[in-house]
Amino acid sequence: MKQIQFTQAYNNEVAHRQVKLLMRQHKQLYIQMNGEAWISSQGATGIRYQLNEQGWQWILNYLQTGDYEDFGIFPSDTSHTITDFPTICLKELIEQKYNIARIPFLRETEAYIKLRGLFRFGKLFFSITRTDEFMDYLNSKGL
Repeated sequence: MKQIQFTQAYNNEVAHRQVKLLMRQHKQLYIQMNGEAWISSQGATGIRYQLNEQGWQWILNYLQTGDYEDFGIFPSDTSHTITDFPTICLKELIEQKYNIARIPFLRETEAYIKLRGLFRFGKLFFSITRTDEFMDYLNSKGL
């Protein structure tokens, strides 16, 4: 007789506590944005953190100021996740004149455009699907 195994639902609360612990230690965070955040630091790699609007603002605030206060952040509330979240976050950062730059490649035929943002307490890395519309947007902003 075979036993049925159910997959466990992802617990974003645990990831939130791990990220906050890194923030309390004032670690440099390296965050790969692709639908959700994959957060790494010295001593911790690949923490999967599902983003919502409040979680994004919390992480962005830490990257800028080092403040890790998470009052009003509900990491288990992933019902308000936005489709194409990395592109929206990247455009928001570009519009607000943050330090965002393209990572150059020898060939311009890559399927993804890689960009990075530098902050005092970490770095953001984006990998966005190459489209003509997005390329025109980056060119208009001088990136």
